[in-house]
Amino acid sequence: MQRFGLISRFALALVLSALLCLSVVIPPAGVALAPLSAQPVLSFGLRHGIAWGAGMLALVTSLFAVFFGQALGMLYGFFALLGGMLFAFLGRIRAIEYLVLGTSAVLFVAMGSVLYYLFGSWSAMVADFQASAAKHVTAALAVQEKMGWSRESIDAVKERLPEAIDAMLRMLPALLFITTAVIVLINVVLLLRRFPERRPEWLSLETLRDWKAPEYLVWGLIACGFVMFIPGLESLRAAAANLLLVIGGCYFAQGLAVIAFFFHKNNVPRFLRAVTYVLIMFQQIFTLLVVGLGLFDLWGDFRRLSKDNLKPSQAA
Repeated sequence: MQRFGLISRFALALVLSALLCLSVVIPPAGVALAPLSAQPVLSFGLRHGIAWGAGMLALVTSLFAVFFGQALGMLYGFFALLGGMLFAFLGRIRAIEYLVLGTSAVLFVAMGSVLYYLFGSWSAMVADFQASAAKHVTAALAVQEKMGWSRESIDAVKERLPEAIDAMLRMLPALLFITTAVIVLINVVLLLRRFPERRPEWLSLETLRDWKAPEYLVWGLIACGFVMFIPGLESLRAAAANLLLVIGGCYFAQGLAVIAFFFHKNNVPRFLRAVTYVLIMFQQIFTLLVVGLGLFDLWGDFRRLSKDNLKPSQAA
C-alpha cells in the first residue's frame, strides 16, 4: 500500500511537471507557469529522495524529446537542469546570492551552448533575433495604429526602431541572465514556503527581507560605470553595460528587500503592498528608485542589520 502511494505521487508529479512545461504553447499562461515546470519534481525529490527526483527529471526530458520534438525537449531540459542544480546546491551553498547566481550561471552557459548549436554561429543568432524583434514590434505598431495612435507617432517609432532593436540586442545577455536568475529565485522561494522546516538547513538567512548584496559588488558598479565613459573599445563597453545591468538587478533585489522589511514591520495591508509592487514593476521611475534605495542601503543600513549582528557589548 505504501509503495502504491509512492508510485501514484510519482506519477502525479510527473504529469504536473509535464503540463506546466506544455503551458508554454499558451503564451499568457506559459510565461507564468512554464518556469515552475521543475517544482513538482523538486518537491517530490526533496520529500522522497533526490534519486527519485533526478530519475523523474531524466524520464520527463526523454519523453518530451521523443513525443514533443526537439524544441520542447530542450525547453524541458533547461528546467530539468535547473532542478538538478537545486538538488545539488541546496544545503551546500547556504548564501542565497551565491546559490541563485551560481545556478543561473550554469543555466546561462547551457542556454548559450544550445543557442549556438541551433543557429551555428552568433552572427546568425543575432540576425534571427533582430528579424524576429522587428517583426513583433511592427505588428504591435499596426495594432496601435488601429487603436488610434497618430501617424506621426507611428512614423517616429519606426524611424528609431533599428536603433532600439540594436540596443536591446546589445543588452540581451544581461536580460537573459536576469530572467534566468528570477526563475531560479522563484523556484527557491516556493521550496522555502513548501518546506519551511528546512530553511535553516538550506539558507543562512532567516528571512529574505534581511538580504543584503555583498559590499564588494559596489566596486564592480564603479568599474563598469568608469568603462562606459571610455571612448572606443565598443566590445568592452558592451560587456560593461551588460554587467552593469546585472549588478543593477542585484541592487534592485536589495531595494525590494528593504521595502518588504518596512512593509512587514509596519503591518502594511496586502492590497497596498500589491499596488506598490505593481508600480515598481511597470513604472520605470519607481524601478530606478528601488535600485537607488538598494544601493544607498549599503551606507544607510536602513534596516539596522549591521547593528543587529553585533554582540551586545559592541552594540552598546
